[in-house]
Amino acid sequence: MVRPGQLDQRIAIQDFTLAADGGGGLTRAWADLATDPDVWASVKAGGGGESTTEDRTNATAMTTFVIRNRSDIDERMRIVWEGLDYNIRHVMREGSRAMYLTILAERGVSN
Repeated sequence: MVRPGQLDQRIAIQDFTLAADGGGGLTRAWADLATDPDVWASVKAGGGGESTTEDRTNATAMTTFVIRNRSDIDERMRIVWEGLDYNIRHVMREGSRAMYLTILAERGVSN
């Protein structure tokens, strides 16, 4: 169980949005959530791994983020923590009355 004092890391939550591409069209780009994108979190590193594709080694790392409960976060989004991007892989919901929300996110992969 996380205590409020353990929410000691600042993270940003981002989602895809449509942005002008400079040629009159639109492109998808990451942008901070419109409502409260920067939140306090407890961060715990998890396991990692490596894979090789096309003579290139790719490293990944799982991280658990715990934040105050909110309903506007899903697996299409990402977290930015200390300048690194973490793709949200699973949001563990315990109901609307739960105090905290646990998010499993992975670094080193793209959506």
